[in-house]
Amino acid sequence: MISFFAKSIALRRCRHGELPASICDYVNGFAGPSHFDLSLEKVRFVVFDTETTGFDCGKDLVISIGAIALDGLQINVEDSFEVLVRRESVGDCEAVTTHGLLLRDLHEGSDENDAVTGFLQYIRNSVLVAQHADFDVAMINRILKQRYRIELFNQVIDTASLAKRLEKGPYYNLAHKGGEYRLDVLLERYNIRLYDRHTAAGDAFLTAQLFQMLLMKARHAGIKTLREMLLK
Repeated sequence: MISFFAKSIALRRCRHGELPASICDYVNGFAGPSHFDLSLEKVRFVVFDTETTGFDCGKDLVISIGAIALDGLQINVEDSFEVLVRRESVGDCEAVTTHGLLLRDLHEGSDENDAVTGFLQYIRNSVLVAQHADFDVAMINRILKQRYRIELFNQVIDTASLAKRLEKGPYYNLAHKGGEYRLDVLLERYNIRLYDRHTAAGDAFLTAQLFQMLLMKARHAGIKTLREMLLK
């Protein structure tokens, strides 16, 4: 969770004209009161996924971002986002073909700056959701820190951790049996048909279906507000 101090610094930099208007539009979305006490039905969740050239947050690159929104408990297929990031070189070509992309696709993609600012404009102050979210958040934050010295301000929910909590309770050690909370395993357990796997947009949509089912499970467990979802 980003501290109040970090948000205050970003807002001050916007007032002093130190950040571009596109970034300040995003930052200013967090200037008002929080929506912690909204019921789950009134929250805009954005489920997202990044596809990358590898799994090293320090050196690998984002090559695509996909996202889709849930308005409360319903997936809104018309409210989605997808972008390829232009890369002249991606090192290990095997990483690209795994995601169903060709090098020419990436050569014709969007500039990294346009891609990340477009993503910020899409997500606004929504609650972010991702499978094993720490990695995807770290990859986006790396770009934001390098370019603007900010990080994502959104609240984040990890579907693997949420599923573990709802199924096993808060004290179950996810590390002991991490395999049972991989995305493919969770999709099979919740009877979600695999389609378009290993693309950012495809994985975001699959994760959104999983999250929708977890939301219903959470409501049955008595979790009714965003605050309870994040802290209970």
